[in-house]
Amino acid sequence: MPCVTSRNAVVNCARSHSAWMHDLMCSATPQVDLPSLSELSKRLSHTQGSTGSADPAAADRAAIEYRRHTRQWESAVAEIRGLQTFLWFLLPSSYEDLQAAVCQGPVIILIASQYSCSAIIILTSGDPHHVPLPAVSLTGLNNLENCFTMI
Repeated sequence: MPCVTSRNAVVNCARSHSAWMHDLMCSATPQVDLPSLSELSKRLSHTQGSTGSADPAAADRAAIEYRRHTRQWESAVAEIRGLQTFLWFLLPSSYEDLQAAVCQGPVIILIASQYSCSAIIILTSGDPHHVPLPAVSLTGLNNLENCFTMI
């Protein structure tokens, strides 16, 4: 796989899970009320589903409420990004940033679905390495996750 494609795949993975990747790479905790961010996320999801009402007045009210929740969400995210260590909160990381996170050892990103499992290994230099894991199943990884959460 060409270098650019490999790096783009890793960056795309980081984009789709940017909050998780950011938590993985940062040890600091933002000084904002994260439960309220979680609550805002729930409100956004709830009001987004309400905008499809057959009643035009109810749909208008839901759309107004959705826009209000969106502004609150954007404000909370902006507050988090205002903190020096969280400038890239919920934004994609560059491949170089991911490589910098491996100073303590390689980063291994597991990619699992019902169809196949594989890993991307990021070392301190060079291209990422894609490793197919044909003997690993999604069910097996879920079982491992459950074991680790009990520790």
